[in-house]
Amino acid sequence: MNKKRLLVQVFAAILLYVVISLVLEKDYSQAIVIREILEGMVFGLLYGVFIWFREKSKKKKQ
Repeated sequence: MNKKRLLVQVFAAILLYVVISLVLEKDYSQAIVIREILEGMVFGLLYGVFIWFREKSKKKKQ
């Protein structure tokens, strides 16, 4: 998988996570926004590892 494509998917996942979390939270204070961004980064990291592992296992099967 192309690194650029992987990074775009991870950043999109982070952005969606943060936006959806803030909408559901209905509180936009600085502390909440920072917490949601940090949680989004953790989610994005885990999602990126998952995508990378999935693509790597697909290549081994072929």
